[in-house]
Amino acid sequence: MTDTQLIEGIKHNDEHTWRYICRSMRQGFTAIIKQTVTITKIADDDIDDIFQESLILLMQKVKSGDIVAHRDGGLFHYLVEIGKWKVRNLQRKQRMLYSDSIVVSALNAQKIDEQDAAMTIDEMQHTQDKFLDRVLDLLPLECKTLLKLFYWNHKPMDEIASILGMCNADSAKSKKSKCMNKVKDIATQLLENDEFAEEAVRNAVERAALRAIIDDEKIYADNSICMAALDVEDQTKE
Repeated sequence: MTDTQLIEGIKHNDEHTWRYICRSMRQGFTAIIKQTVTITKIADDDIDDIFQESLILLMQKVKSGDIVAHRDGGLFHYLVEIGKWKVRNLQRKQRMLYSDSIVVSALNAQKIDEQDAAMTIDEMQHTQDKFLDRVLDLLPLECKTLLKLFYWNHKPMDEIASILGMCNADSAKSKKSKCMNKVKDIATQLLENDEFAEEAVRNAVERAALRAIIDDEKIYADNSICMAALDVEDQTKE
């Protein structure tokens, strides 16, 4: 798939596109990130987390119009740059944890270049997003399913009603309204903030849906590696 096709797929929450991205970019991304880490070792689980969060940020950047297709391979390059920044941020946090000097931490902070400064804004947004992700995770299953069908799959209300066994589109609309109120109620309890806009809920649903795809593709990749290893073992025995 070309970068133009990938970007269009990302904009429309096309799951085939995301599975293609996971399968075609995970291995190269992992190899480059491992080469980037020169001071401290990084666990495979940490790399998986970095890959996941990098894809989420990539999705946000594409949907906001910050990334456009200039040349094929550019999307992978941008994903890798996000990953490298996340590694630097992780290492910076590790240094701060093991440092006894606040002054040293302050000096390190002053060394952030323009790219890191821009990414720091994204990191602040990421922290806020994590709170809303927690709110979404606490919703009843029916609410999660309804919101995913509406915001991620772009299903019309009459089709959502049919899928969920509701009477009609009005019933689905009423349920969606109750689910959104539930989000506000939980947000108020957790964050003392009930002013989340609908766009914020949409973004949280998209992050949750994308994480589910990435996790599913991780299982697929692990199983593929296991099957390949078994094939090699069988050939050796022959």
